[in-house]
Amino acid sequence: MSENYEVVRNLLDSNDADKIRTTVENFQLVEMPDKVVEYTSNKLLSDNNAIKDTIARILSVNTNKNIPKYLVPYISSENISTRNLAGEILLNRKNESVSAMLDYLPDANDDDQKFIIDILGLIGDKRPTQEIINVLKVTTDDNVILACIEALGNIETEDGIDEIINVYDKNELFHPTIVEALGKIGTTKCIEFINKIYYGVDELTKFSLIEGLGETGNEESFNMLIADLQYLDTAYQWVAIEAIGKMQERIELELPATKGLKNALLETLGSSDLQYKKSAVRLISLFPSEDMIEYVFTVYGNDEEVDEKLKIYFQENSEVFFKKIGEYLSTNPSNIKLYLEQIKEIINIDEGASLQSLSEIEFRKLIESFTILLSNSDEEVRGGSMELLFFLDAETAFVFSDTMLEDSNSWNRMKLLEIVQNGDDERIIEIIKNLAKDKDDIVKENAQNILNERGISNLELKDN
Repeated sequence: MSENYEVVRNLLDSNDADKIRTTVENFQLVEMPDKVVEYTSNKLLSDNNAIKDTIARILSVNTNKNIPKYLVPYISSENISTRNLAGEILLNRKNESVSAMLDYLPDANDDDQKFIIDILGLIGDKRPTQEIINVLKVTTDDNVILACIEALGNIETEDGIDEIINVYDKNELFHPTIVEALGKIGTTKCIEFINKIYYGVDELTKFSLIEGLGETGNEESFNMLIADLQYLDTAYQWVAIEAIGKMQERIELELPATKGLKNALLETLGSSDLQYKKSAVRLISLFPSEDMIEYVFTVYGNDEEVDEKLKIYFQENSEVFFKKIGEYLSTNPSNIKLYLEQIKEIINIDEGASLQSLSEIEFRKLIESFTILLSNSDEEVRGGSMELLFFLDAETAFVFSDTMLEDSNSWNRMKLLEIVQNGDDERIIEIIKNLAKDKDDIVKENAQNILNERGISNLELKDN
């Protein structure tokens, strides 16, 4: 067996990269003996990246549980690539690596301690908790302190809460990491401390603090954020809205319809990242007011998830929706087509009941918006407006029938024919007769067929 080890060692010590890689890959499905692990780990010092990548891949998955013991010393290497690969393998082997790193931790220098503690935190095993706390108690290196705090947060251990809180006043640079760590641990003591420091933290820490409260905050946190909304700068309002929404959903708190919250929702919907818009749109159902409806009109059509929630909002507040949509459409916004479809959808759902609540003036404004859209540059908008006009107010539709007949798009003229073809009004006959003279053969032929079915001959058509 010892001779076999020497053969492997000689192959690994050769200058032939292909031989070295092949030798290591032979242990992909076979447990690598400790001696071979020792030889192989030493090749992490190679300058050949292909060799190192192969070693990292095999040592990450080989069944020998002693591999971490041989790898840990390489985190002290001055070669950054070697150091990082050793850390990558240790992380990939997860809980198997913990004991080996803990054995190495007490005598490690500050840089190595930070490196080890970072990996331990990412692994998330609770076994290193006390050793990390011990380092936190005695170290004077800021980077090691931050690593300890972050790792204790990632491990989510309650045992480290007091030590984390104890270093809060030592350096303002620790504040964001402390807040994030306590938020991850999330016990009552953690949240009470975060609530307590909320009004005294710097701006960078406040952002992390608000973000964390969304995941772990309590009712006090919830009320505190709502009260502070009106005083927060824009970006902080966005993250606060997201946190409030998460808390409201998680602990089922009643959301107060305050002016500060309403304004923050408007601000978030109007200018924030999509991530925060999604949070805001979930909360707007508390505000079925006209100015809120008007504001969210501009948001519709930018994201499928947001749109689905807005559809529900519009349908639940359809009376207010119809009061304001006509005025909005008259401004020729970019999302007109979506709103024409939404109008049809609401009418289909409530069979026009919400339209009945409109005053005569409000109804005329809505109808007027459709007449304006008959001259829109988009043929789909013109066609949709034509359809809604005839459905909602045929008298006005007849007044503007000349505009419809002059539509430059033949499919819209065909749509007009489909809309009126079954009507009995004399004015409909005139529209069909006009379409029977259309320059488009398909439109003309269909119109003539409808006239023939009605018993109107081509001769009568020519006489007209």
